[in-house]
Amino acid sequence: MSYHHSSDLISLLELRDKFKNKKFGDYGFKEKDLGESTKWKISKEIQSRLWSSSITIVLIGEKTGDSSWIDWEIWYSLQNFRDPKVSRRRFKPKGLVALYLNTENHNVPKRLQENIDSGYAVEIYWNELDSVFDDKISQAYKNRKQIELIKNEIPLKDNPRKKFSSLSLKGLFDLIKN
Repeated sequence: MSYHHSSDLISLLELRDKFKNKKFGDYGFKEKDLGESTKWKISKEIQSRLWSSSITIVLIGEKTGDSSWIDWEIWYSLQNFRDPKVSRRRFKPKGLVALYLNTENHNVPKRLQENIDSGYAVEIYWNELDSVFDDKISQAYKNRKQIELIKNEIPLKDNPRKKFSSLSLKGLFDLIKN
């Protein structure tokens, strides 16, 4: 799940409690505190969790659209690539769900809004969770096959991994040592 940590954590905990008996994996960071971690380490953890998931649920609150982390998580969730060196290693786009929290205002990230408009992302409103959750999750899972609907051209606001992408292996090791 992708969410604005400081403003939507209580909603995330309520959601986890509400569906604790459902048979779906929650790859969030319930057991880890990443507060003191570097951007690089946090991005690696998020990347690993997204790799393991089939759907990304984005909790939409009042500050969601302002978060560069959430934008990066959505961007990464929509990627479709195969490792040229390891044929079995493939990352397929994840289903995408916009879950509107029970707040007065919703700040939807532009990348997510484009995918809602295209029909790729599925919308759920907090007050209808009990009645539509399973059907909407199934729809998002099925939408993963409709990659022609994916809109992912907006440049990233801030790529937490970009700083390291141009470094040589030696440069990266030097940076880690210091």
